[in-house]
Amino acid sequence: QVVIRRLPPCLTKEQLEEQLHPLPAHDYFEFCTADPSLYPHLYSRAYINFRNPEDILLFRDRFDGYVFIDNKGLEYPAVVEFAPFQKISKKKLKKKDAKAGSIEDDPEYRKFLESYCADEEKICANPEILLGEIEAKTRELIARRTTPLLEYIKNRKLEKQRIREEKREERRRRELEKKRLREEEKRKRREEERRKRKEVEKQKKMSEKEIRIKLLKKPEKGDELASEKHKEKGEEADMEENKWDKSPGSGSIKSKSLEASLKELKEK
Repeated sequence: QVVIRRLPPCLTKEQLEEQLHPLPAHDYFEFCTADPSLYPHLYSRAYINFRNPEDILLFRDRFDGYVFIDNKGLEYPAVVEFAPFQKISKKKLKKKDAKAGSIEDDPEYRKFLESYCADEEKICANPEILLGEIEAKTRELIARRTTPLLEYIKNRKLEKQRIREEKREERRRRELEKKRLREEEKRKRREEERRKRKEVEKQKKMSEKEIRIKLLKKPEKGDELASEKHKEKGEEADMEENKWDKSPGSGSIKSKSLEASLKELKEK
């Protein structure tokens, strides 16, 4: 069996047979078209099984390197070689299934139909009996289901589920507590910063107020001179008063001089 490779992808089986004519005696001829998924390596191939092995050499000398031309004018030099698999695939004839369309004659199917029709008649005739049977089956299933082992497994499963829920709740509570503490710390920090800002602003306002008071209290030059004159006159009046106190019979004169000095001060 030989294989002819690298044939044009658009080549058909009839065209290949026409170009290979005349072919030596053979009992198998299979043509495979190009597979588009193998692009750009799109080639057709053909398998031929010769009856006489000597014809293989003549066929190879004739068609190995033979140039096939497709409908677009492209050249494809063919390659002739032994097929990797030398066995011939046999086409199996599909036999008709003997049981096709014979279900109506099957005894198992007929038995099923009879039981199905009987169940339908029973349901339609006496539904109370059917309900009782269903309840009995349900009670039986429940009785079978509630064994001590199953109860133990069920209780253990519920206990594990309860422990998981408690752990999950505890974890959630701890997370909420941590979150609350973080929020509390942030709030305290903000309050401390706000208090410090208020103290700074208060100190700043007090310093500005003190500066303003000092500026308002600062005396002018004319006022300073007037105060100095008052002080000097007061000192002179005291000196005169002391003189009159030392001299005899100076009571009336002393009182008059005091009244005169007070009048002068009031007028000024």
